[in-house]
Amino acid sequence: MSTTPQDILGTDGSIARRLDRYELRQEQLDMSNAVWQAFRTEHHLAVEAGTGVGKSFAYLIPAILQTAGENIQREENGDFPPRTVISTHTISLQEQLIDKDIPFLRSVLPFEFTAVLVKGRSNYVCLRRLKTAAEKMPSLFEERKKHEMQRITAWSETTSDGSKSSLNPEPDWEIWNEICCENGNCLGKKCPHSSNCFYGIARRRISNAQILVVNHAVLFSDLALKTGGGSILPPYRYLILDEAHTVEQAAAEHLGISVTQYQSEYNLNRLYNSRTQKGLLTGTKINSEQQAAAKQSVEECFYATETLFGYLLDYLDERPGSNGRIREQNITANPLSGSMRKLQEILRDIIEQTEDVNERTELRSARDRIAALALDIDVWMRQSLEAESVYYLDKTVTSRGIPRVSLNAVPMDIGPILREQLFNKIPSVILTSATLTN
Repeated sequence: MSTTPQDILGTDGSIARRLDRYELRQEQLDMSNAVWQAFRTEHHLAVEAGTGVGKSFAYLIPAILQTAGENIQREENGDFPPRTVISTHTISLQEQLIDKDIPFLRSVLPFEFTAVLVKGRSNYVCLRRLKTAAEKMPSLFEERKKHEMQRITAWSETTSDGSKSSLNPEPDWEIWNEICCENGNCLGKKCPHSSNCFYGIARRRISNAQILVVNHAVLFSDLALKTGGGSILPPYRYLILDEAHTVEQAAAEHLGISVTQYQSEYNLNRLYNSRTQKGLLTGTKINSEQQAAAKQSVEECFYATETLFGYLLDYLDERPGSNGRIREQNITANPLSGSMRKLQEILRDIIEQTEDVNERTELRSARDRIAALALDIDVWMRQSLEAESVYYLDKTVTSRGIPRVSLNAVPMDIGPILREQLFNKIPSVILTSATLTN
């Protein structure tokens, strides 16, 4: 006879036998039974669970029962084991699930199960990129960052998981961005560090786990990648969306467009920073003529960046009281996308002639980022997202009092997107929150 939520949460259940002053919460048990039934019959469910209900245990228990129980049966047939993905909005809830709730349930449930916290790949150090960046330190970073690079290198030799969260204090963001794992900057099995790649080890743990705890950003980034044939998460059969009242906003942010002046300047500075004379181009073995042409093209992109975002800022300032929404195409000239495409062509020629695999990989990744920015700006200007969307400009002021503007677009109705990419593909999706109907 299989274990049920009643066997765990009931007055004579496993938790009651472990805790001296355990009191049954009927709403918690009702919710747990409802989630379990939704899993067993493979249908979707929305549950509002107010403060005090104990919704984490209410969905964790049926998730564990369903995946671990099915695993026992499916191992005999050799079928792919089922998984449950639990997606939350806040880090505090993820930490509660991984550090407190799941370890407690491991101690009271009558069978073993596996659960892991899933982080985005940029949270892990790439040993190949770290080695390359350390060797090219003089051409990439200012001298004052030498000690930080040495600190991170020493940490990489002792860390057990290679995760940024285990590096204390947190690393310099500029250095970390040059040494972390990136989707377009990975050599895969050709990498000399593939056998001890921290992200690869994490991926193997994820592929073998029954419960995956993620945040909404990872979940919807995975959905966005799946539309292009990629993925972050392995296949899963069940999905729990906790803090579900934040899902609409999170989905819109990851399925839309957001381009800032800082993004453009940062990616250009990675190639060449005229102030510091640092960047990928200064450390790449290319002839002086190519290098000069590339640097000149970067400078032209900087000028085009200032020009475009200046135009957009003036556009907003000329319309005081506006909410920033843009209802017409091509509200101003766009010199930036053309300048970036010219830079892409120059980088393409340099990449074809670069023999060093590390230099070629870094330059290709930088070129792809420039291409993506140019495309996003073009799409925003033409208002040509596939889904009907709201296009708007958002003005902010930096800590130094400098006004900045960003280009944004979000789908007007994410319902059809979520229905097609999520609810029609995942057999059972559970939405729960303390304020689901607000």
